[in-house]
Amino acid sequence: MSRASTQPRPASRFLRARFNLIAFRSCPGRRVLALGGWLLLSLLLAPAANAVVGRWEKLDNAVLGEGYMDGDSFHIRHGNKNYIIRLYFVDCPESNEEFKDRNREQAEYFGVSPSRIVPLGNRASQFAKRTLGGKKFTVWTRWQDALGSSRQQRFFGIVMVGKQDFAEALVANGLARVYGASQVLPDGTTANQKFAKLRQLERRAKARRVGAWSKSKKEDTGEGWFELDGEPGAPPAWLDDDEPVGVYDGKWPNVPTVAFLRAEAFINAEQFEDAEIEMRKLVRRFPEHSQKARIEFYLALSIAMQERFEEAIERFQSWLKTWPDHVLAPDVRYWLPISHYYDGQFEKALPLFDKYAAENPMTIYAPEATYRAACCRYALEDYERTAEDIAAWLQQNPDHYFRHEAAIMRGDALGALGDLDAAKAAYHRAMIPEAGPFYYMALTQIARVHKALAEENDYRAMSADYVQFIKDMPNDGNVVDAAYHAGWALRQLGRQEQARTLYWQTIERYGNTPAWEGFDLMLADLATMYPRGADDYARELRSHYAKALEGQRLTLAARLSWAEAQLLPEDQQARSLAVFAGRFKPEYLGPETLLWLGRAWIHNGMPANGVPHLEFLLERFPDTRQVAEAQTLLAEQALDARNYPHALTYANAVLDNAAEIQFILEATFLRAEALQGIGRFDEAIADYNAILANRAAPRRLKPEALLGIGACLEARNEYAQAVAYYQRVYVLYGAYRAAVVQAYMRSGACFEKTNDRQAAINTYREFLDSDFSPGTAAAAQARQRIAALTGGKS
Repeated sequence: MSRASTQPRPASRFLRARFNLIAFRSCPGRRVLALGGWLLLSLLLAPAANAVVGRWEKLDNAVLGEGYMDGDSFHIRHGNKNYIIRLYFVDCPESNEEFKDRNREQAEYFGVSPSRIVPLGNRASQFAKRTLGGKKFTVWTRWQDALGSSRQQRFFGIVMVGKQDFAEALVANGLARVYGASQVLPDGTTANQKFAKLRQLERRAKARRVGAWSKSKKEDTGEGWFELDGEPGAPPAWLDDDEPVGVYDGKWPNVPTVAFLRAEAFINAEQFEDAEIEMRKLVRRFPEHSQKARIEFYLALSIAMQERFEEAIERFQSWLKTWPDHVLAPDVRYWLPISHYYDGQFEKALPLFDKYAAENPMTIYAPEATYRAACCRYALEDYERTAEDIAAWLQQNPDHYFRHEAAIMRGDALGALGDLDAAKAAYHRAMIPEAGPFYYMALTQIARVHKALAEENDYRAMSADYVQFIKDMPNDGNVVDAAYHAGWALRQLGRQEQARTLYWQTIERYGNTPAWEGFDLMLADLATMYPRGADDYARELRSHYAKALEGQRLTLAARLSWAEAQLLPEDQQARSLAVFAGRFKPEYLGPETLLWLGRAWIHNGMPANGVPHLEFLLERFPDTRQVAEAQTLLAEQALDARNYPHALTYANAVLDNAAEIQFILEATFLRAEALQGIGRFDEAIADYNAILANRAAPRRLKPEALLGIGACLEARNEYAQAVAYYQRVYVLYGAYRAAVVQAYMRSGACFEKTNDRQAAINTYREFLDSDFSPGTAAAAQARQRIAALTGGKS
């Protein structure tokens, strides 16, 4: 289960939740797809023989094929095969009037006349032909049937031109709507995250009035695609304007006001990327605008909301120098320390918050400024002052939005000071249903205090607190975790039977919900909680399993069947895999069961059976704790297949999201191997060195890291440097026989490449005289090399 922290954090999702929605809206005067059937038409048109429906497959060096095409659907050639690819996530205007209802629907979406749809569709087709024609690109597909009226089967896919997604290019140029089939991307990006990015590009396309968003009949050419991503040499979006400075001078005096109100609407709608573009346009077009101070404030604010804090800080500081007595000056004096705060500059933010609160005690920002000052003190480890300030703040602001979060932070500060009873009292203030997600956060923190004290009364209180949470929040996603910890506390009190009853009640009530996790931990503990051993546990499992099957609660049944399989020896577990997989469809399985199946199939030499379960886990349960291990296993499989780019994608995904140190270290090593495989040797060496430098890294990885660095140096013809790393293997890591054998042989080979024959001979002889050579194929190879180097002498 993930654990939240009450410590102040740099820019993150927390920024949007607090900084954006709370602070700005309180500003004075502001209102503020199912898998299709498999149709085999001919050997030429079918997917590759080893393609697996539902698994991502990468088609490198694809080219545009011959045949009908439009913006989002076209023929491609890969090898000697021809496919039709239909893009995920987007839908281009139709290029004919065969389906008039669809044309009308698209016209309504874009807010244009239906007569414009076909010309726009033709423009999208031309854009696709111009962008993809004559180039090699990459296609990712899961061989998911896209249906359609074509006689040849179409497959959904993602098309990448270099590092750019072609679907994003269509949306950015107003040539597609954000609509259609979706999937979790190969790199683990969720469908919701992808749709959010596409909608951002769509908003910008609207602001730029390109493609279908242009109100003129003249069609946009679609030139400059991807310019929104900052292509070198491209003008910024706010310069994309046909109106010269001063065009309205002396003509329509209301135009600057209307333009300002339009730009301000983006601020009120929290569309800060678009707000920045519009505010920059206003500054450029109307340099003497009557609302220039407000425009510059909004510009700095929109930059801050995009988490570009350094630039925002500079703009706020410049604003205060230019308009120190403006009516908005107090607002700017608040947003300046807020930007410092979310940039992690707590020392700079603290005095500014204190000064703001002292000079503006009656503003709506004053309570938050005081609270943020306390957060800064906590981050700077001034716990005594933090506890005092938060106590006073809570008394003065008993109904403030931050009251529950503040109570937790005060508990943390008191805990750091060793005043644990006071810390518990502080946490209890947030342990109410009205606290929402802070309820469980406070519960987690107070449990740490109970565990630290380890007294009988503390275990009783801990169990009671968790049980109360379950009663208060029966539909919260943390109830399984709460039940597990309540049972743990009961077990410390020797109340095994009560803990067992609680665990089974929780499993029965919530175990049929696939997305909820934590049952594996609970079932593993249950296996140790029967006085007469595993037989009694197995009988109870079978009883609950039969009841689950009778009630058609198949997810629960699968979890119980998995738990029973854990009782079997390894060889019997392997035999049970096929039976289990045949009995339960993947759709019924929870994340822990999918991970077990994937791992077990792989460890039993059948990765083709295991990988789809791991990929399905990533697709269906992208936020569970099993994801990091699944991605690690998939990275290992990709390395075994020498698919280094795919391995790199999975390893990076683990490093971007994993919190558990063992997965971070494993992923770092796997990323090093992937980088080595694709020839990025400097980066690979840096990752290998990170493994060597980290005391927490598994010892088995360290000789492999030394071998990896040596191999990278060899690839750069730096043989003498490589030898030094190989020698460290057989000097320091004698327990790892296979690595030592490799190190001796590679070291000898490096000496040969530097023409140091005697050193090579000595290395081979040292190996033959060691305890590592008997029975190895390398021993025969070493003798051959000695014979070759000595002219046949032993």
